[in-house]
Amino acid sequence: MNYILKGHWALVITQSALTGCSGGSDDNPPVNETPQLLTVSTLSAGGGALEPAEVKVSKGKTAEFVAKPEAGYELTELSGCAGKRTGVAYKVEQVEQKCQVTARFSPIRYRLDATVSQGGNVDTSTQQVAYGSAAEFVFTPNSDYILERVGGCNGVRTEGRYRIPEVTESCTVSALFLPYLPDPESVTRIRLPVVVHVLDNGHFELSDEQILSQLRATNLHFRGKNSAEIETIPETYTPFVADTGIQFYLADTDPDGQPHSGIVRVDATASVFALEGYPFARSDAGGSDAWPTDRYINIWVGMSRTRFNEPVLAGRAHVPGSAPESSIGVSIEQGLFGTIAPREPNYDQGKTLTHELGHFLGLIGHTNPPWNDQNTHRHLSCDGQEQSECVNADLTMNFMSTNVYDNGQKMFSLSQSQLMRAWLETGPLQALYVNNQP
Repeated sequence: MNYILKGHWALVITQSALTGCSGGSDDNPPVNETPQLLTVSTLSAGGGALEPAEVKVSKGKTAEFVAKPEAGYELTELSGCAGKRTGVAYKVEQVEQKCQVTARFSPIRYRLDATVSQGGNVDTSTQQVAYGSAAEFVFTPNSDYILERVGGCNGVRTEGRYRIPEVTESCTVSALFLPYLPDPESVTRIRLPVVVHVLDNGHFELSDEQILSQLRATNLHFRGKNSAEIETIPETYTPFVADTGIQFYLADTDPDGQPHSGIVRVDATASVFALEGYPFARSDAGGSDAWPTDRYINIWVGMSRTRFNEPVLAGRAHVPGSAPESSIGVSIEQGLFGTIAPREPNYDQGKTLTHELGHFLGLIGHTNPPWNDQNTHRHLSCDGQEQSECVNADLTMNFMSTNVYDNGQKMFSLSQSQLMRAWLETGPLQALYVNNQP
């Protein structure tokens, strides 16, 4: 029997041996679990992105990101998941739970500068502009200058406006202003700022363009550049036509040094020609206060008309010595001021202001009768020499003649130029001259 079961017994022994090595039939084998992965996501706002877009890491492990701005943008915020930023890199160590890293990108702001030459100004000298945005500068020449050219920053000029369609870097725009009248040949240029006080009573309009037209005309007269008119003067007198070198421009700064247009508009009740108390030059009397008369020429423009709508008086000069210091300047009836139609018939070429400024600058009296004892220039020789066959009284086409309409006034003489410049350089208006030297 033993030899019959020998093979089976051997099998039993083998199983028993295996069972004994297992440690017992009730034990279970170990299980290999997959580690838990946590997601670190990203949120990018503006012109740029975080890379990678998300990271899956085991708990306690590290996640790393890099912020990549687009052209013209910069990284302005990088935060989240209790990470640490180093430049554009961001590291989250020991991730404990799913979370989000946020990056914000903003357009780089570039600095645009504007520089101007003498003779004009710009509305703002510096701008901070975001990448890709447009920018604009506005250049304004003084009333006796022109804007010759503007360049820089790949802009485009439309008259006085200079537009930069797309800003991609810091840069500078430069403007060049030039006098629209050439330098005088025999004398130095004298530039004098004027402030135009518009005494508005609700019955007339005086535009900025009208004011500029007047100053342009007066400058041509004082500089002897009203060529079409001068060509009609008899040859006998053309050698005596003067370029006085004197020019006028709208003040570009006020008495406190702040930028200004040189035009003051007030609701007025005062007559522009009233001399009793000079109310036109006083804000407390229904007028407009003069700017310092040793620095500016004050010009008051207002309405003074009859019930038939005719001017009561064309203009008046308030000269040093005959008017209070605070009222020194010139008054003009509004319908005779400027050259843009409609203007007062026969007084539509701006000659009234030219005539009154002649008085203001020392040409007391007129070149035509009736004479008066105060006249200081009608008897002077036309060329300013001691002996001459021509005297100013012979110049029927002179700006200081009242016997002709605007179309008949065409010139100042050489001697009148000398007298006006003397009033400025060494005479009653010396302070005005000195305070406006370059």
